[in-house]
Amino acid sequence: MNADFEMELASTSGEYRRPQSFERINRRLSELLLWLAAPGDALLIDEPYSDSLLAETEKRNVRLVSPNSALNDNRVLFTPWGWAPSAIDIGKEIGAIVRPVPIDVVRKVNSKLYSHSMEIELGTALSGSATVSTFEELTAAVANGSPSEESKWVIKSPTGFAARDRILGRGRIMAEPQAKWCRKRLASGDTLIFQPWLDVIREYGVQLIIGSDGSIEILGISDLQTNGAGASTGYLLGRKIEESRIEKLTETALFVGQRLYQAGYTGPLGMDALEHSGGLHPLLEINARYTMGFVALAIERELNPPAPVFWATK
Repeated sequence: MNADFEMELASTSGEYRRPQSFERINRRLSELLLWLAAPGDALLIDEPYSDSLLAETEKRNVRLVSPNSALNDNRVLFTPWGWAPSAIDIGKEIGAIVRPVPIDVVRKVNSKLYSHSMEIELGTALSGSATVSTFEELTAAVANGSPSEESKWVIKSPTGFAARDRILGRGRIMAEPQAKWCRKRLASGDTLIFQPWLDVIREYGVQLIIGSDGSIEILGISDLQTNGAGASTGYLLGRKIEESRIEKLTETALFVGQRLYQAGYTGPLGMDALEHSGGLHPLLEINARYTMGFVALAIERELNPPAPVFWATK
C-alpha cells in the first residue's frame, strides 16, 4: 500500500521521503487490500500482525509477507496500489516479478491536466473552467467563472488527491489566503485548474482494469460519499444506480480506458464522476491506480447487503 503515491510522483527533490503520518496511514489501509486478494495471493504488510488479520488471511488462503523478508518467488507478480519509484524498488527487494508501467506515463495520466483535457475532448468540461499558468490568468478565470459574489469554486493542483492540494473559495475576487497559495504554486511552475463548484447530489467511481492487450474490464460503479468540502468519508453499499447513468458512465469509462491504453498505461484505474443539480458530469478526474472504490465493490459483492449500508473508510 502506497496511498501517498501521488505525493511521490509530484516530488521534484530527486529522492522522496515519506511523511511519518503516511507510514501509519499505509499500515492501516494495507489490511483493506485483503478484500482484493484471491486464494494463493500474498499481501505485503508490515509486522506485527494482529490475531484477526492472521485468522482472516488463513481463511482466505492468502500469505502475509513482511517487507523485511525475501519472498524470492518467481511465480508472484508484484502489484502495488500505484506505480511509483519506491514501489518498484520494494518489489525488486522482495524478489517478486516486477513489470511496472513507465513512471513518465503514470505521471502523465494521473495529472488533473490530463483528465481536464479529456473533458474538453468529450465536450463535458464545465462552463467557466480553465487551466492557468500565471496569476493574471487565474484572476481572470475566477472573475469570468463566477456569475455572482456567492458563486463557489475550487482551484486544484495537477497532482492533488483525496481533497489535498487544492483551495476552495467564492466570488469574483480571491481572498488573500487563496491568492497566497496560488502565487506559491504558480511560482513553482505549476499549472492550476480552476473549476466552478458543483452542488453534488451523488458521486460515482467507475473501477476498471486495462489489460496488456488493450482489453477493458469494468468491475463496477462504487457509491462514494463525501463531506461538504468534497473529502471522502466512505461508501454506500447496495444502493441501485439508474440504468441510464450506468450506460453513460460505462461509455465514458471505456473512452477513458482506451485513451489511457493509447498513452501506454495498463492496470487498475478509477474514474470519478458526479451527479449535480444541473445533471451528470461523467468525468471529474482519473486515478490510474487502485482506489478505495475497488475495495468497496469487493465488500459489496461479498456481503451483498439487502438494503443500502454505509462503509466508513476513516
